[in-house]
Amino acid sequence: MNAIECKNLTKTFQSEEKGKQGEVIAAVDNISFAVEEKGIYALLGRNGAGKTTLLNMLCTKYIPNEGEVLLFGEPAYENEKQLKNICFMSDDMPAFDGFKVKKILAYAKAFYESFDHELCRRLLTLYEVKEETLYSALSKGRQTALSMIIGLCSNCGIVLFDEIYSGLDAVARQQFYEILMEQQEKNPRTYILSTHLIEEMSGLFTDVIIIDSGKLILTSSMEDLRSKAFKCTGREEAGEILSGKNILDIKRMGPMAQYLVYDELSVEDKEKLLFNHVTVEAMTLQELFVAVTGRVMEE
Repeated sequence: MNAIECKNLTKTFQSEEKGKQGEVIAAVDNISFAVEEKGIYALLGRNGAGKTTLLNMLCTKYIPNEGEVLLFGEPAYENEKQLKNICFMSDDMPAFDGFKVKKILAYAKAFYESFDHELCRRLLTLYEVKEETLYSALSKGRQTALSMIIGLCSNCGIVLFDEIYSGLDAVARQQFYEILMEQQEKNPRTYILSTHLIEEMSGLFTDVIIIDSGKLILTSSMEDLRSKAFKCTGREEAGEILSGKNILDIKRMGPMAQYLVYDELSVEDKEKLLFNHVTVEAMTLQELFVAVTGRVMEE
């Protein structure tokens, strides 16, 4: 069973930008995809791509103008059972303002019936988050850590993290990655993590979702990406060998060119490329992201 299924999701807002007030903008534009159980999904997109809006619809904070969200096969909206099985945490939680950490955790423990109290105590100590402190008095890093702690300890079947790691320093982020993998091994769940730290976090992900300007650009398992995303570098004649392949971008360097390819390359294809002195390397996830959301390919 899929943990999440999105069907033709669309969410529009009225622009508040000067000179465009009242103009209708589609933050999420007719998106459909499925998220399997017990995977760690990267949600990638440039600023303003629609990532946060999409996550807010998955947890029903936003109601779509069109389309449907299913959680474990059931409609998400007005479904108390499934809403208690999904946890959404971001790096900005204004609802926490005015409360002490102790009170925020009490609400979380009451709402999430399987909340992991032992892990919570361990993480509060690790990240030096004091329960008697007001949320607004915490540093940005500790506010971020609290959101991360609640998400990990909620024991929900689906956990959504929207850039919560951006407020953590490098050591704290590495601790988070290790704890996430430890918990996923002990108690596999479905995670969707939006992030700009693509290269740093790429080793965590089982699957990738890329959106741009509110539209779905690509969904794939990391395993499939590793078998289809290549950099082919050689003389420009290499383009003839790659004719018919899905070329995302071409970077020319004098008589040489680098072809960013998202397609199957057979053993015969690779042998022919190597015979013609064309090197074939795997693209990193960040390179693929830039290729599918960056500049228009040269003519």
